[in-house]
Amino acid sequence: MDNKKSLYDRFGGDQQVSELIDQFYYKVLFDKLLRDKFLKADMSRVRYQQKRFFSQMMGDKNTQYTGKDLVEVHKGLNITNQQFDKFKVHLKNIAQDMEVSGADLEELLDHVEKHRDQIVFNKAA
Repeated sequence: MDNKKSLYDRFGGDQQVSELIDQFYYKVLFDKLLRDKFLKADMSRVRYQQKRFFSQMMGDKNTQYTGKDLVEVHKGLNITNQQFDKFKVHLKNIAQDMEVSGADLEELLDHVEKHRDQIVFNKAA
């Protein structure tokens, strides 16, 4: 049996994931490159679904993401690779501020990167 802790557990569980997402959206809403994607969104719902998505993605066995399919959510937003990269920069900076280890940070960013093709639809920009 593998006793290795999940990234979710190593990260600090629900409280830390919630803190990461809350800080992330605070940064995003002040970022000129990203904020337009969220101006019409119900941010309480976005945060809730993102916390569930991240928790499941990071290995929390007790959380099930129940939101819409990522392609369905993002296909009409015209998100570019530049915007996706900026998203990752914000995550990285916040996680570093939270003193997440380098290995755990890289694992988190690798998980996020695996979803690029489900989120970026404007490949030309």
